[in-house]
Amino acid sequence: MTQRKSIGAKLFIALIALTLISCCFLGSTFARYTSGGNGSASTGVAAWKINGPGADEITVTFDEGLSPSMSSFEDSPGADVSNSTAPQLIATITNEGDVAASITISVGNLVLTYQNSDSFASIQDKPSSVKTEEQVKGLFDIALYYGSEASWTNDYLNNGISSGNAIGDELGVGESISIYAVVTWTTKYSASDDGVDMDELDTFAGENVATVSWDVSYTAVQASEIPA
Repeated sequence: MTQRKSIGAKLFIALIALTLISCCFLGSTFARYTSGGNGSASTGVAAWKINGPGADEITVTFDEGLSPSMSSFEDSPGADVSNSTAPQLIATITNEGDVAASITISVGNLVLTYQNSDSFASIQDKPSSVKTEEQVKGLFDIALYYGSEASWTNDYLNNGISSGNAIGDELGVGESISIYAVVTWTTKYSASDDGVDMDELDTFAGENVATVSWDVSYTAVQASEIPA
């Protein structure tokens, strides 16, 4: 009899334990519906496309040659005289992207090529006043201008480009700028007592120099963002 009571008590305790365990499952796992899922958020990427000449390098050939000014030392009198090429279009840069761009033009590395010699040093017949190639290079200068129109207007003279500095106006989406170059030959009579040495330098350049060229390059940097 005692053994039956003991077994019954054990069964009763086991039943209570199972009931409590069931309540725990019902109370936590099955108390309410829950669900999960996966999703994504995406945005388009603002395009960056600056269309310009020659992989960021600009090459220009002037259709006409260039000579020194006809004015003499006595005509000046004793002041520098110069002669310049007509403005020539050397590049058109277009912003085909989705954000504005800041454009910088850089000019450097003046190079002279000679008509019948490989280098300045190999030219045998030089006047005594022409001692270095730097004197010859000093005759020539290049100026750059920009504007939004495809053809030159004198208003561009107000839009000079300073080498290595960003052009004043940002290039907006869909906009283009035209870059023009003017090369000037300057006879520096102001640095001469009587102009003879400067005339000799001009004559040497005219007899020996075939071409005058500069490296001209541009860079474009993002100047706006999306969304604004």
